[in-house]
Amino acid sequence: MLDELFNLIKQNGQQTVVENEAVPNEHNEAVMQEAQTSIVDGLSNLRDPSQVDSLFESVRNGQTESNPAVQQISNNFTGNIMQKFGINGSTAASIAASLIPMVLSKLGNRGNQGGSGGFDLGGLIGSLTGGGMSGGNATSGGGLGGNIGGMGAKLGLDKDGDGDVDLNDLTKMFK
Repeated sequence: MLDELFNLIKQNGQQTVVENEAVPNEHNEAVMQEAQTSIVDGLSNLRDPSQVDSLFESVRNGQTESNPAVQQISNNFTGNIMQKFGINGSTAASIAASLIPMVLSKLGNRGNQGGSGGFDLGGLIGSLTGGGMSGGNATSGGGLGGNIGGMGAKLGLDKDGDGDVDLNDLTKMFK
């Protein structure tokens, strides 16, 4: 799953990173790897189901830039590439503002296409937070996936009426 995330970053980082004269060519791959690390770390830190709901809502509405989780991921990415690769602040912020929301939006859109992309934001969040998503269903491994499944049903998030909140419910929220 992380390989697919990195491929998506590489596809969308061509103009933002590779063709950017302010990013030395020898750092192109490492900057994109840092984007992946920042996204993975940021999504791993989503502990509250309302944060996950907010992120999915932002993706669905095409407003990822204004989401606090996306802003935090972008800020961390900006700081990391400034520190590690000597990229100036305005260039780093510009790269982050372009790349991070775009990648998260495309992840969300892939999940909305009935799984045709074989990769989705819900599955990534579930796998990163220890809740594991198996076939779109949160497994009982604890972590965020298990918490969302149990708490979400009680909060009215069980859109398909099967007693738990899983990727199927999230998909129904986006339609």
